[in-house]
Amino acid sequence: MIPLKYNHSAANSHFNDIKGILIKRIKYVLKNGFTHKPNKYIITSRKEKLLFKLLEKEENLRILITSEPGDFKFIIKLFERFEVKVMEKSNNLNRLLYGVFTNVYDQMDNWKFIDRIETDTCPYCNRNYIYKLTKNSKIKPEIDHFYPKSLYPFLGLSFYNLIPSCQTCNGFGAKWALDPLSENMKSPYEINHTDFRFSFKLKKIDFTSPLDGDSKVLVQLNTKVPGNNRVFKLSKLYKKHEDHVLELIIKSKAEYSSKYRSYLNSYKGLSFSDNEINRLIVGNYTDLTELHKRPLSKLYRDIAKQLNMIE
Repeated sequence: MIPLKYNHSAANSHFNDIKGILIKRIKYVLKNGFTHKPNKYIITSRKEKLLFKLLEKEENLRILITSEPGDFKFIIKLFERFEVKVMEKSNNLNRLLYGVFTNVYDQMDNWKFIDRIETDTCPYCNRNYIYKLTKNSKIKPEIDHFYPKSLYPFLGLSFYNLIPSCQTCNGFGAKWALDPLSENMKSPYEINHTDFRFSFKLKKIDFTSPLDGDSKVLVQLNTKVPGNNRVFKLSKLYKKHEDHVLELIIKSKAEYSSKYRSYLNSYKGLSFSDNEINRLIVGNYTDLTELHKRPLSKLYRDIAKQLNMIE
């Protein structure tokens, strides 16, 4: 639900990092095939050979690896011209392509790749941090193939198909190997900030003890991409965060925002921008360009705007 920014320079750097081993692997599979025990797959048709010969060319590979998500459907149709069943895991060409792109993906420097994606939270849910540490620590986010590599092996190294994500969203029971086309999903690179909008209903609030009492808030996701919401279970998960919304409601009822804003603007020796003041009032980032920096920021922003805590 948090858009990822296009970075064509990073996409080209990614391609330059992998092109050598990728071309070498294509040549190897073209000559020797691919063994996935107990099965061995080899080039069996002129169309398969022609495709691999085309993939050997650096200029064709660069287009494939750096293409944007909006081009993926066209790329899929191109591969279907060589084999209409190329998305079936039992298909010979599917397995040959899998033997190329998955092999090179396993050799890819994931840490360097993640450095190129400027987000600190999972773009699918905005509920979890996805920080990485050093290679030695082996701490890093999951990398999801938005178009799964088992079905679309030829997109297995495409820069904009690789989405750093949290374990919850990429795990079994959520995204895992689901096909985004059949699920009517949107890639984070295609998401707009207006595609998701949170709201709330105040069912009950005890103002004598609002945090410890029986206060009840219903968190609602009024605007959403249906496929993403269903797969990532966003509506259900965000109902678990009603305490965050309740705290914002209490702040708004106490006229906290206007008083704190005046205090910060009048504080001698310190200078804050409007966005920084909004962040201090709400307790989270609210600027659209910064929502990727902290979990639940989209929720905080939408609710704060509904409560007129920020403009």
